[in-house]
Amino acid sequence: MPTLALAHGHHIGSRDPSRVTAPGRVAPPPRRRKGCISDATPQPGKDRGRDSSDATAGSPRGRLQATAWLQCDYSDGKWVWDDSVTGPPYDSENCDMKSTEKCVVNGKPDKGYLHWRWQPAGANLSALDPAGFLRLVRGKHLAFVGDSAARNQAEALVCYLSTVARPETVHRYEERLGRKFWRWIFPAPHSVNVSTYWSPLLVRAEGHSEDYAMTKEAVILDALTEPWTADVDAMDVMVISVGHWFPRPAMYYEDGEVVGVYSRPDINKTDIGYLGVYRKVIRRTLEYINANSTGGDKLVVVSTIAPSHFDAKVSWNHRDACSRAKPYEDGEAEVAAADAELRKVVLEEVATASTARRQRSWGVRFEALDMTRLATMRPDGHPGPYLFAHAYDWRPVPETVANDCLHWCAPGVVDTFKDILTKIIVAGV
Repeated sequence: MPTLALAHGHHIGSRDPSRVTAPGRVAPPPRRRKGCISDATPQPGKDRGRDSSDATAGSPRGRLQATAWLQCDYSDGKWVWDDSVTGPPYDSENCDMKSTEKCVVNGKPDKGYLHWRWQPAGANLSALDPAGFLRLVRGKHLAFVGDSAARNQAEALVCYLSTVARPETVHRYEERLGRKFWRWIFPAPHSVNVSTYWSPLLVRAEGHSEDYAMTKEAVILDALTEPWTADVDAMDVMVISVGHWFPRPAMYYEDGEVVGVYSRPDINKTDIGYLGVYRKVIRRTLEYINANSTGGDKLVVVSTIAPSHFDAKVSWNHRDACSRAKPYEDGEAEVAAADAELRKVVLEEVATASTARRQRSWGVRFEALDMTRLATMRPDGHPGPYLFAHAYDWRPVPETVANDCLHWCAPGVVDTFKDILTKIIVAGV
């Protein structure tokens, strides 16, 4: 086993392994109604694009509307063109976010990705009202924990909120691989903290996730990582987004012993796949949060995976790796089998955690942010080769070029994720 200082992670090996692996504990995901009708349903002759329920987010009516909306299968819908969009909803150039996601600044030529909005079947999805959102979460700590998809969401949210209140960047911890831990504060009267915690596997790992020169991972399944474990009790809203780092060659350790591998033919150990590992990690994470949250009500939102769109017909570094300029239409693309399995794990484990939570009247509320299908349909929403400011303003994109077909332009598709997150938060306030 590699030398790993478990002082840097929260050791949970003393738990009975049967508690976290017994298949009987898996609860079926909640059944959401397709085409359901709620207070937010568009009415004939009225605006079918947006509802205004978030304007009364803190009111009983706002909570009822949001709760009813969440009972709908909001993943059942389509992307529709919005003629009312006149430009970007916020200025990413002056925001504290990773520069490769500033697609407007970087000169991505087709601005159509800004005009498509998600239309759930039978209900509307309101755009985030930044002033109302800051009122809603006044005095709270919002934490985004996981891989770079979590950071992508957090940075887009902070940037949008900065249109009404300027945040202060109070903590920056960066390493060669990027932003490990950042915190922004929106000063009084808002007193809102937004933090990002880099933890792509949620548990300790040594390998590619820490050093891109390494191609494999050593994953310690019984050691959750700091600093998020140390801060969990102070988090009011916790958004977890992981998945992209699990389908990678790895060796898994538990109680100091190798318990299996994934995609390691060079090692004479049983290949146990990554899906069961993903389930175990998600379950242990939710159990830890539930057991270590003592400061009152907390909302934990687990995002399902939002897939990448590297075109299999060309190499990853071809200029057309993700050059499509519009969403897929119904029937044109399906959720990949691997992504569907990862999504299923999240929905089932969140349902299991929610069932356990309902045994008491207070504490942690668990929800899933189901973005897999709607994100699958948006191959046009990635930066592609437009990774640096004005890189190709005066010359064509070369045939061989670095591409980002995983993260999302901000503004862009990522804003739909925060609009759904807002509904989840409103339903619980």
